[in-house]
Amino acid sequence: MKYYQDITLLPDTEIPLHFLLSKVFSQIHLEFAEVKNREGNIPYALSFPEYGENTLGTKLRIFSNEKAELEKLDLRIKLSKFEDYIHITRIRDVPTNVKEYEIFSRYQVDGSVHQKANQYVKRHDGVTYEEAVKFLQQKVSKTKLPYIQMISLSNRNHFRLFVKRTTVNSPLQGECGSYGLSLQCAIPKF
Repeated sequence: MKYYQDITLLPDTEIPLHFLLSKVFSQIHLEFAEVKNREGNIPYALSFPEYGENTLGTKLRIFSNEKAELEKLDLRIKLSKFEDYIHITRIRDVPTNVKEYEIFSRYQVDGSVHQKANQYVKRHDGVTYEEAVKFLQQKVSKTKLPYIQMISLSNRNHFRLFVKRTTVNSPLQGECGSYGLSLQCAIPKF
């Protein structure tokens, strides 16, 4: 990846970080989904430079191999409704002295809680759907990875999009899905 653009979240007392991250990330996901190819891949990759234990931080970094792709994404316009709560940098060149790379991937905790709850109810007599959801959500809550609270546009279900970071020594060319995450695409860490 040769070019990048940073989005810094500016939470305040009225709008907490997790809410702002959810809204901004959801909008970026929608924009990414609009440009995905037949295989479901996009010309962008996403990182969280302030990723840490239990937090994704306040910064999202969007990468692309082509400057024109970031220009076409036009984040200032697409995220204009958040202009009081975010700062977007200009498009910049990735530094040439990068020594480490990172893979940001989606980590799924045994599939969808709602799908698993339906299966659980069918296998266990006397257990209600609500009880099954509560039981399975306890399992999900034990996962220590940071996440973004999302809402499915297809069924309006809430879910946690867990993000896992893996550090590697060299860049890997891979494809990213509509969340900007990948199991194979290693992007510069700086």
